[in-house]
Amino acid sequence: MSEQIDAQVLIATVVRWLREEAVEALSGAARFDARVAANALEIAAREFALGPAAADRESERLAALLGDEKDLEAMRAELCQRLSSGAIDASDPALLRHLRESVLDQVEIDQPRYSAYRRARGEA
Repeated sequence: MSEQIDAQVLIATVVRWLREEAVEALSGAARFDARVAANALEIAAREFALGPAAADRESERLAALLGDEKDLEAMRAELCQRLSSGAIDASDPALLRHLRESVLDQVEIDQPRYSAYRRARGEA
């Protein structure tokens, strides 16, 4: 019988090993590197878990802002072009809402314990 291991479980297992065993057995630069590796794996796990929904929300916001639905990268490029040309004003409230939500979604993945993020989400 073949059993597939869930990627999130696998990452969590490696992170736990790094934090509970490897870090304790190492010193100096190797210890620091093990902590960095654990942090990077936690970011990757959050990206797998949260990234697709964040991208969907960004796509929805961009489609509404631009009035045209395309793939995400094309809409990002179009937003940049419209900002550069002045077609969208940098102080446009819809743009500012979009940028704020995009940043908050990314910080949720990269550094969810960041105090400013938690305050912005009303968690602090």
